[in-house]
Formats: sequence, structure tokens, C-alpha cells
Amino acid sequence: MSDKIYLSLTDINVQYDGEWIYAIDCQEDDVGTILGGKVVLHSRNRDDVIRGMFKRNEENPATTLFRYAGRIPEEVSLLL
Repeated sequence: MSDKIYLSLTDINVQYDGEWIYAIDCQEDDVGTILGGKVVLHSRNRDDVIRGMFKRNEENPATTLFRYAGRIPEEVSLLL
């Protein structure tokens, strides 16, 4: 059971701007857009978060979120 506080996606982007985040217990709207969740891991280093994700054993991985919070810097390119 997580004691983390649920945050909206907007609040996550503000609080963790410039960091990679992993959130659990995420909520979606009717069309599947993520509204928010409980951030349990965050770091400027993506690999740190990925390693932490693999150490966790979430009961329902469908309600989790891994993403970069905030605005992606111009000098960074992402492959989706």
C-alpha cells in the first residue's frame, strides 16, 4: 500500500519538471487519457527510474505511468 499522495498530471509536471517519473494507481478519463497518479520514483536520470521500476512488483501494471515530466528540452530527441 502506497502512502504517496495522488497528484494530477499537471501537478506532476510542475513538481517533477525535468525529471523522469514512475507513478502508480493512475486514473484515466473515459477515452484513456491519464489524469494523474502517485509518484513513487523520480530522477533526472532515466535509467535510475527504470531500474527502480523493475525492482517493484506492482499488482496492476496497467495503472502505472513512466514518463518525462514537464517540457522536453530542445536539445533532447526522443524516439517513440
